[in-house]
Amino acid sequence: MDDMEEYTVNDDLRACGLPADDDDDLTAGAEALFGNSVAPINVDAPDDAGAGAGGDGVGVLATQTPASTPTASTANNIVLKRARSGAWNDFEPIFETLPSGKQVRIAAKCHHCNHVLSARSASGTGPLLRHQTQCVKKAKHAALVQSRIQFNGDGSVTGWQYKPDVARRELCRLISRLDLPLGFGYEEAFEEYIQRAHNPCFSRVSRQTTTRDLKKYFLERRTSLIDSLRSVTSVCLTSDIWSGNAKEDYLTVVAHFVSADWELEKRVIGLRLIDCSHNGVNIAERVESVVHEFGLTDKIFDVTLDNASSNSRAMSKLIPKFVGYLGPDPAPLDNVNRENDNALRGLLHQRCACHIINLIVKSGLKRIKSYLEAFRTAISYLNSSN
Repeated sequence: MDDMEEYTVNDDLRACGLPADDDDDLTAGAEALFGNSVAPINVDAPDDAGAGAGGDGVGVLATQTPASTPTASTANNIVLKRARSGAWNDFEPIFETLPSGKQVRIAAKCHHCNHVLSARSASGTGPLLRHQTQCVKKAKHAALVQSRIQFNGDGSVTGWQYKPDVARRELCRLISRLDLPLGFGYEEAFEEYIQRAHNPCFSRVSRQTTTRDLKKYFLERRTSLIDSLRSVTSVCLTSDIWSGNAKEDYLTVVAHFVSADWELEKRVIGLRLIDCSHNGVNIAERVESVVHEFGLTDKIFDVTLDNASSNSRAMSKLIPKFVGYLGPDPAPLDNVNRENDNALRGLLHQRCACHIINLIVKSGLKRIKSYLEAFRTAISYLNSSN
């Protein structure tokens, strides 16, 4: 049986072109086949050592090759890194930090059009590759097209390039200023007008895209306004309740302040839905939330409201919270000074002069109502006659 095993080993070595006379020749033959970095075979090693190396209890050649010079015998031991997607040649990943401190990729920004696409780590890069194909094609086409020039306000000439994001932003401003429908930019007539008269590169924008652009533009402008109000020392507020065409009531808050260039500025900082009773508590709650949102709690100098009784009750709740700029009212020493204390409180609450004039005019018109009816009848008769 021993001869049988020896014959089998020697026969395998001869088939590989190695000598099989003794152990030294066996080691020399292994070095000739696998290189000089072959560990000598320990013929006295137990059978379980072979099981640890090969897994089946048969002795094998243990090679030790440096990682810097891999050979064919160690190719199976090298862990290949997964190839990076070609989409990242034109995209910049955007990461989000989790509460545990780990960063996870959530989106990607295109280098050509600055468009942000969803690209979570577990979603793959299929949408990025599809966008990359179209965007790179457009970029190459734009490079072949003759450049256009534009004249600036100061007389200088610069290169002009059509930017879809700028066109969509200006469309949002147009819709907001003229109170147009959100689907106005998707109308075929509007597209034909822009392409034929102004820019042939313009393409229609859907209502959903316009909604997202409006929200993004609003958040940008809101952040910019909050940053600009940080340098303002004092602000005056005006507020009133406004009713829309849909029979919904909104409470508006407008901030008036002097800028660093000594120019009077006013900004609408709040337009809150008030779908409940117009009492002093609800009005004060919404005004306070707007002021706190813009960081103006300690900068209020004056609040102007109309003469409704609910506004007077709202001011009684707002005055203790808006004393950061003027300071708290001094405690009255006696009953005589209590009136002066009330006068000092009146500095914060200004009555709307326009509302007072409107009440005066309405009161006067009631006294000549009979004459007004006669005038209206005569004018209507004259307009309807030949």
